[in-house]
Amino acid sequence: MTVNSAETLEPVIDPANRISFLLDWELTMKCNLDCDYCAIGIYGGHDNSTRHPLLSECIKTIEFMYKYVDLYMSNKINGLKYVILNVYGGESLHHPDIVKILKISKEKYLDYKSKWHLTVTTTTNGIISNKKFDSIIPFIDEFTFSYHSQNTLKQKEQFKRNILSAKNYGARVKCVVLKHPKYFKDTINFIEWCEKNNVKYLPRQLDNIEDKKELNYSEKQIMWFDNLYKLKNSTEIKNLKKFSDDNKINLTGVGRACCGGRSFFINKNYKNKTNYVQNNNFEGWSCSVNHFFVYIKQVNGEIYTNKDCKVNFNNEVGPIGNLNNTEELLNFTKKFLESDSMPFIQCVKKLCLCGICSPKAKNLPLLKDIIKKYTKKDT
Repeated sequence: MTVNSAETLEPVIDPANRISFLLDWELTMKCNLDCDYCAIGIYGGHDNSTRHPLLSECIKTIEFMYKYVDLYMSNKINGLKYVILNVYGGESLHHPDIVKILKISKEKYLDYKSKWHLTVTTTTNGIISNKKFDSIIPFIDEFTFSYHSQNTLKQKEQFKRNILSAKNYGARVKCVVLKHPKYFKDTINFIEWCEKNNVKYLPRQLDNIEDKKELNYSEKQIMWFDNLYKLKNSTEIKNLKKFSDDNKINLTGVGRACCGGRSFFINKNYKNKTNYVQNNNFEGWSCSVNHFFVYIKQVNGEIYTNKDCKVNFNNEVGPIGNLNNTEELLNFTKKFLESDSMPFIQCVKKLCLCGICSPKAKNLPLLKDIIKKYTKKDT
């Protein structure tokens, strides 16, 4: 695997898909599903051996997250003072105190309302009882539903029902369609359902980090992805009905699109944008991921720059702080943001996944140059 040959990568500034600061809050590790591409364990996608965190612990985390992001917002230009609180898991909507947690999240934000805009969202598998889901809807601004092909028919109907309930209530709704190679036709059928019901959707390749052969894509499936990114939102459904399984390929190291559907500029070529970054290896690059993300593992208190990246300011994979001592991280962040030496990370990973949309460059001077448009002052 070779390092990306480009010099800079940055997201397109698009009012329809704002560049925001993502507070990624992994509220609980418990989940009601067990998909074959979701790793089990404390550092996997779910772990049912853990407990749901206590409400009192969650309230303290909300207070910390808002203090932390407020420091970064103080250094952003006005057009970028947008924050997204993503409450997920595991499956966060199964937390027994989820309604209280969401309500308190809204209340605690009132102290910052005049300084930056907050969107409360959740990434959910949507398999929640009607009564509980309907009680949650009023506290969520935007739902990101993850479509899993391995669900039962009954679960898929529950999923669709909850999508339409949120949509009819007036919440913003988006479906991330996880394109499982084995169930590719099923994902196409679901995309057709989204189109018929005017539901926004985003097809996404699976991150096959462990190189599981069953998660590799056929040549015709890859051609489908290629058409998708070339034609933006065109799905070319009719051409995919007759695909065959041959020449399996792991797409993870070939390239990647943004999880949120953002487009990119490469090498400051602002006249041409791309929806797919080929060769997502930026090892050795300087990156501003900490200026646009923070990831909280509530179950053990660890705080990271990003959920997939996890690179800290010592150029290592590891946390930048812990919920047991948030003042230390707040003081560190405040010190650097008020100085002329803003903190960045240097990538030590072979693959860039979530966080690929963060402005990055082959060296620090290049990054400092392109980051100027995002901040109040020179860095």
